[in-house]
Amino acid sequence: MKNSLLLTLVTLSIFIQCSPNKSVKPVIDNEQASIQLMKELVPQLTGTWTMKQLQIKYQNSPQQIGLKIKKDTTLTNFATLTLERASIQNNPIRDRYEGSIQYSTKIYPIRFDLLAGSLNGKGPKAYFLLDYNFPIGYSGTTEKEAYFLEQIGILLETFALETASGSMTWHGLNRGVDQIDLIKK
Repeated sequence: MKNSLLLTLVTLSIFIQCSPNKSVKPVIDNEQASIQLMKELVPQLTGTWTMKQLQIKYQNSPQQIGLKIKKDTTLTNFATLTLERASIQNNPIRDRYEGSIQYSTKIYPIRFDLLAGSLNGKGPKAYFLLDYNFPIGYSGTTEKEAYFLEQIGILLETFALETASGSMTWHGLNRGVDQIDLIKK
């Protein structure tokens, strides 16, 4: 009896030690997750968007001082954005978009490369730098509207992107723009 009880305990302890560790998280293939994210975002981003709310966090920066921003500020119905997927794509985890931003009475050509990645272990998310898309060799004076878009932190700025049905949210990563809420027209 003692021998069979001892044999049962030894066998049981071996099986318990060999059971799979449930605390181990499955390995996520970031490249595959990034490609999947890009496939999901493509149909959602194209079209015309209204920048419904632009939230600016006050910073004691030269840009905000020059624009006389002295506290947290929210601008509504700020600009209109038109986006389409660029005709030339050369990277499955990076998608290029082109379009225009209309602010006040001016329209400026824009572009960005949407990059899927993770930040602080949270991912994949989509990130981009919003930039002008003037022709190569373009040399023109900076208009006051373009200067404002740069100084406020919309153009030449990096954002993280979230989408939902008919809406999109950009989170500013560097300068004073905290969040931009966009609604599809």
